[in-house]
Amino acid sequence: MLEFGLHQGTSLYGRTPQDGLRLIPVAGSPGGTGLQVLWDICTHLQALGYPTVVLDGSECETAEAPGLLELLDDTLWIDPPTQLPGADSLAVLPAARGLAELASRRAGASQALLALQPLLRRYAVVLLYAPMAVLASPLMEGSSASPLVLLEDDSKAVINSYQQLKMLSLHTGLMGTVARLVHSSEERGVAKQQLRVLCDCAAKHLGRVPRTLLLDAHRPADLQRLALQLLENAETLCSSGLFAALPSTHTAQRATPLATSH
Repeated sequence: MLEFGLHQGTSLYGRTPQDGLRLIPVAGSPGGTGLQVLWDICTHLQALGYPTVVLDGSECETAEAPGLLELLDDTLWIDPPTQLPGADSLAVLPAARGLAELASRRAGASQALLALQPLLRRYAVVLLYAPMAVLASPLMEGSSASPLVLLEDDSKAVINSYQQLKMLSLHTGLMGTVARLVHSSEERGVAKQQLRVLCDCAAKHLGRVPRTLLLDAHRPADLQRLALQLLENAETLCSSGLFAALPSTHTAQRATPLATSH
Protein backbone atom coordinates (compact mmCIF):
# COMPACT_ATOMS: atom_id res chain seq x y z
CA MET A 1 0.00 0.00 0.00
CA LEU A 2 2.93 2.33 -0.63
CA GLU A 3 1.99 3.23 -4.21
CA PHE A 4 1.66 6.94 -4.88
CA GLY A 5 -1.85 8.27 -4.40
CA LEU A 6 -3.35 5.02 -3.10
CA HIS A 7 -4.86 4.28 0.30
CA GLN A 8 -7.62 2.15 1.78
CA GLY A 9 -10.33 4.66 0.82
CA THR A 10 -9.31 4.95 -2.83
CA SER A 11 -12.08 2.67 -4.08
CA LEU A 12 -14.71 4.86 -2.45
CA TYR A 13 -13.76 7.82 -4.63
CA GLY A 14 -15.47 6.08 -7.53
CA ARG A 15 -18.76 6.91 -5.80
CA THR A 16 -18.07 10.62 -5.48
CA PRO A 17 -19.71 13.06 -7.90
CA GLN A 18 -16.71 15.27 -8.63
CA ASP A 19 -15.44 13.42 -11.68
CA GLY A 20 -18.56 11.63 -12.89
CA LEU A 21 -20.63 13.66 -15.35
CA ARG A 22 -24.12 12.32 -16.01
CA LEU A 23 -25.39 12.71 -19.56
CA ILE A 24 -29.13 13.10 -20.25
CA PRO A 25 -30.01 13.43 -23.97
CA VAL A 26 -33.32 15.11 -24.86
CA ALA A 27 -34.66 15.09 -28.42
CA GLY A 28 -35.63 18.58 -29.52
CA SER A 29 -39.10 18.96 -31.00
CA PRO A 30 -39.78 21.06 -34.11
CA GLY A 31 -40.42 24.62 -33.00
CA GLY A 32 -39.03 23.97 -29.54
CA THR A 33 -42.43 22.98 -28.11
CA GLY A 34 -40.83 20.91 -25.34
CA LEU A 35 -38.66 23.68 -23.93
CA GLN A 36 -40.85 24.26 -20.87
CA VAL A 37 -40.52 20.60 -19.89
CA LEU A 38 -36.77 20.90 -20.44
CA TRP A 39 -36.49 23.85 -18.04
CA ASP A 40 -38.70 22.10 -15.48
CA ILE A 41 -36.41 19.04 -15.58
CA CYS A 42 -33.33 21.23 -15.05
CA THR A 43 -35.01 23.08 -12.17
CA HIS A 44 -35.82 19.82 -10.39
CA LEU A 45 -32.31 18.41 -10.95
CA GLN A 46 -30.68 21.51 -9.48
CA ALA A 47 -33.13 21.58 -6.58
CA LEU A 48 -32.07 17.98 -5.85
CA GLY A 49 -28.44 19.10 -5.65
CA TYR A 50 -27.25 18.26 -9.18
CA PRO A 51 -25.75 21.38 -10.83
CA THR A 52 -26.87 21.18 -14.45
CA VAL A 53 -25.58 22.62 -17.71
CA VAL A 54 -27.53 22.50 -20.98
CA LEU A 55 -25.76 21.92 -24.29
CA ASP A 56 -28.18 23.44 -26.79
CA GLY A 57 -27.71 21.59 -30.06
CA SER A 58 -30.41 23.71 -31.70
CA GLU A 59 -28.23 26.84 -31.50
CA CYS A 60 -24.91 27.47 -33.27
CA GLU A 61 -21.93 29.00 -31.58
CA THR A 62 -21.05 32.54 -32.70
CA ALA A 63 -18.47 35.16 -31.84
CA GLU A 64 -21.09 36.90 -29.68
CA ALA A 65 -22.26 33.63 -28.08
CA PRO A 66 -19.32 31.22 -27.79
CA GLY A 67 -20.09 27.69 -26.68
CA LEU A 68 -19.07 24.06 -26.92
CA LEU A 69 -16.91 24.44 -30.03
CA GLU A 70 -14.75 27.05 -28.32
CA LEU A 71 -14.41 24.83 -25.25
CA LEU A 72 -13.25 21.95 -27.44
CA ASP A 73 -10.75 24.23 -29.20
CA ASP A 74 -9.46 25.73 -25.94
CA THR A 75 -10.27 29.21 -27.25
CA LEU A 76 -12.82 30.07 -24.56
CA TRP A 77 -11.46 30.83 -21.13
CA ILE A 78 -13.45 32.22 -18.25
CA ASP A 79 -12.36 32.09 -14.63
CA PRO A 80 -14.08 29.23 -12.83
CA PRO A 81 -16.92 30.25 -10.50
CA THR A 82 -16.50 30.44 -6.76
CA GLN A 83 -19.91 28.77 -6.39
CA LEU A 84 -21.81 26.28 -8.50
CA PRO A 85 -24.99 27.64 -10.10
CA GLY A 86 -28.06 27.40 -7.90
CA ALA A 87 -31.53 26.22 -8.82
CA ASP A 88 -32.40 29.73 -10.00
CA SER A 89 -29.41 29.96 -12.35
CA LEU A 90 -29.09 27.65 -15.34
CA ALA A 91 -26.00 27.51 -17.54
CA VAL A 92 -26.78 27.12 -21.26
CA LEU A 93 -24.18 26.72 -24.02
CA PRO A 94 -24.80 26.89 -27.78
CA ALA A 95 -23.51 23.55 -29.03
CA ALA A 96 -24.62 22.74 -32.60
CA ARG A 97 -21.17 23.06 -34.16
CA GLY A 98 -19.38 21.50 -31.20
CA LEU A 99 -21.64 18.44 -31.29
CA ALA A 100 -20.99 18.08 -35.02
CA GLU A 101 -17.26 18.18 -34.27
CA LEU A 102 -17.63 15.45 -31.64
CA ALA A 103 -19.74 13.32 -34.00
CA SER A 104 -17.03 13.55 -36.66
CA ARG A 105 -14.39 12.04 -34.38
CA ARG A 106 -14.04 8.43 -35.49
CA ALA A 107 -12.16 7.11 -32.47
CA GLY A 108 -15.47 5.79 -31.10
CA ALA A 109 -18.53 7.60 -29.83
CA SER A 110 -17.90 6.75 -26.18
CA GLN A 111 -14.44 8.31 -26.42
CA ALA A 112 -15.86 11.34 -28.22
CA LEU A 113 -18.42 11.99 -25.50
CA LEU A 114 -15.71 11.64 -22.85
CA ALA A 115 -14.31 14.92 -24.16
CA LEU A 116 -17.16 16.63 -22.29
CA GLN A 117 -16.07 15.37 -18.88
CA PRO A 118 -12.94 17.50 -18.28
CA LEU A 119 -14.64 20.56 -19.79
CA LEU A 120 -17.79 20.42 -17.67
CA ARG A 121 -16.57 18.59 -14.57
CA ARG A 122 -17.81 21.32 -12.23
CA TYR A 123 -21.33 20.22 -13.08
CA ALA A 124 -23.02 16.99 -12.07
CA VAL A 125 -25.37 16.71 -15.06
CA VAL A 126 -25.12 17.74 -18.69
CA LEU A 127 -28.45 17.85 -20.48
CA LEU A 128 -27.88 17.40 -24.20
CA TYR A 129 -30.77 19.04 -26.04
CA ALA A 130 -30.56 18.41 -29.79
CA PRO A 131 -32.63 17.35 -32.80
CA MET A 132 -33.01 13.60 -33.17
CA ALA A 133 -30.88 13.74 -36.32
CA VAL A 134 -27.98 14.77 -34.06
CA LEU A 135 -28.68 12.19 -31.35
CA ALA A 136 -29.10 9.43 -33.97
CA SER A 137 -25.58 10.04 -35.26
CA PRO A 138 -22.12 8.62 -34.47
CA LEU A 139 -22.20 10.96 -31.46
CA MET A 140 -24.36 8.46 -29.51
CA GLU A 141 -23.04 5.15 -30.88
CA GLY A 142 -21.99 2.90 -28.03
CA SER A 143 -23.80 5.06 -25.49
CA SER A 144 -25.94 3.57 -22.72
CA ALA A 145 -28.19 6.61 -22.37
CA SER A 146 -31.94 6.56 -23.02
CA PRO A 147 -32.82 9.81 -24.83
CA LEU A 148 -36.04 11.51 -23.83
CA VAL A 149 -38.67 11.88 -26.56
CA LEU A 150 -41.61 14.17 -25.80
CA LEU A 151 -44.91 13.00 -27.27
CA GLU A 152 -46.80 16.04 -28.51
CA ASP A 153 -50.58 16.49 -28.37
CA ASP A 154 -51.30 16.95 -32.11
CA SER A 155 -52.80 14.50 -34.60
CA LYS A 156 -49.39 13.39 -35.93
CA ALA A 157 -47.77 12.96 -32.52
CA VAL A 158 -47.62 9.16 -32.58
CA ILE A 159 -46.21 9.03 -36.12
CA ASN A 160 -43.60 11.69 -35.41
CA SER A 161 -42.48 10.02 -32.16
CA TYR A 162 -42.30 6.60 -33.81
CA GLN A 163 -40.13 8.04 -36.59
CA GLN A 164 -37.80 9.49 -33.97
CA LEU A 165 -37.58 6.17 -32.13
CA LYS A 166 -36.96 4.31 -35.39
CA MET A 167 -34.16 6.68 -36.40
CA LEU A 168 -32.56 6.33 -32.97
CA SER A 169 -32.82 2.53 -32.95
CA LEU A 170 -31.52 2.01 -36.49
CA HIS A 171 -28.50 4.31 -36.18
CA THR A 172 -27.45 3.80 -32.55
CA GLY A 173 -29.23 0.70 -31.25
CA LEU A 174 -30.76 2.78 -28.44
CA MET A 175 -34.39 2.96 -27.39
CA GLY A 176 -35.64 6.18 -25.89
CA THR A 177 -37.94 7.15 -23.03
CA VAL A 178 -41.24 8.66 -24.18
CA ALA A 179 -43.01 11.18 -21.95
CA ARG A 180 -46.48 12.63 -22.52
CA LEU A 181 -47.59 15.73 -20.60
CA VAL A 182 -51.34 16.13 -20.02
CA HIS A 183 -53.25 19.20 -18.81
CA SER A 184 -56.69 17.73 -18.03
CA SER A 185 -58.44 14.48 -17.12
CA GLU A 186 -60.04 14.39 -20.59
CA GLU A 187 -56.63 14.58 -22.23
CA ARG A 188 -55.33 11.73 -20.07
CA GLY A 189 -57.45 9.11 -21.83
CA VAL A 190 -56.24 10.25 -25.27
CA ALA A 191 -52.63 10.28 -24.05
CA LYS A 192 -52.89 6.71 -22.72
CA GLN A 193 -54.18 5.54 -26.08
CA GLN A 194 -51.37 7.35 -27.91
CA LEU A 195 -48.71 5.71 -25.73
CA ARG A 196 -50.33 2.29 -26.17
CA VAL A 197 -50.36 2.63 -29.96
CA LEU A 198 -46.76 3.88 -29.98
CA CYS A 199 -45.56 0.94 -27.86
CA ASP A 200 -47.43 -1.60 -30.00
CA CYS A 201 -45.95 -0.12 -33.16
CA ALA A 202 -42.41 -0.10 -31.73
CA ALA A 203 -42.76 -3.69 -30.50
CA LYS A 204 -44.01 -4.87 -33.90
CA HIS A 205 -41.59 -3.06 -36.19
CA LEU A 206 -38.53 -2.37 -33.99
CA GLY A 207 -38.69 -5.40 -31.71
CA ARG A 208 -38.36 -3.19 -28.63
CA VAL A 209 -40.72 -1.20 -26.41
CA PRO A 210 -39.76 2.25 -25.10
CA ARG A 211 -40.17 3.31 -21.50
CA THR A 212 -43.21 5.56 -21.17
CA LEU A 213 -44.33 8.14 -18.63
CA LEU A 214 -47.69 9.91 -18.38
CA LEU A 215 -47.24 13.20 -16.55
CA ASP A 216 -49.73 15.69 -15.12
CA ALA A 217 -48.64 19.23 -16.00
CA HIS A 218 -50.25 20.55 -12.79
CA ARG A 219 -48.39 18.16 -10.48
CA PRO A 220 -44.76 19.16 -9.78
CA ALA A 221 -44.20 15.69 -8.29
CA ASP A 222 -44.74 14.15 -11.75
CA LEU A 223 -42.02 16.31 -13.31
CA GLN A 224 -39.74 15.52 -10.40
CA ARG A 225 -40.40 11.82 -11.03
CA LEU A 226 -39.39 12.35 -14.67
CA ALA A 227 -36.18 14.10 -13.59
CA LEU A 228 -35.33 11.26 -11.21
CA GLN A 229 -35.95 8.59 -13.82
CA LEU A 230 -33.80 10.42 -16.36
CA LEU A 231 -31.07 10.74 -13.75
CA GLU A 232 -31.29 7.02 -12.96
CA ASN A 233 -31.00 6.09 -16.65
CA ALA A 234 -28.31 8.68 -17.44
CA GLU A 235 -24.95 7.65 -18.81
CA THR A 236 -22.00 8.49 -16.56
CA LEU A 237 -19.04 10.01 -18.38
CA CYS A 238 -15.76 9.61 -16.52
CA SER A 239 -12.18 9.11 -17.56
CA SER A 240 -10.92 5.55 -17.56
CA GLY A 241 -8.25 4.39 -15.17
CA LEU A 242 -7.86 4.25 -11.41
CA PHE A 243 -6.66 7.80 -10.94
CA ALA A 244 -9.81 9.11 -12.64
CA ALA A 245 -11.62 8.03 -9.48
CA LEU A 246 -9.58 10.40 -7.35
CA PRO A 247 -11.43 13.61 -6.40
CA SER A 248 -10.89 16.84 -8.30
CA THR A 249 -9.22 19.85 -6.77
CA HIS A 250 -9.67 23.53 -7.47
CA THR A 251 -5.94 23.79 -8.07
CA ALA A 252 -5.83 21.24 -10.88
CA GLN A 253 -3.54 22.12 -13.76
CA ARG A 254 -6.50 22.53 -16.14
CA ALA A 255 -9.32 24.46 -14.54
CA THR A 256 -12.80 24.06 -15.93
CA PRO A 257 -14.21 27.03 -17.84
CA LEU A 258 -17.57 28.34 -16.71
CA ALA A 259 -20.40 27.59 -19.10
CA THR A 260 -22.25 30.82 -19.64
CA SER A 261 -25.79 31.49 -20.76
CA HIS A 262 -26.46 32.75 -24.28
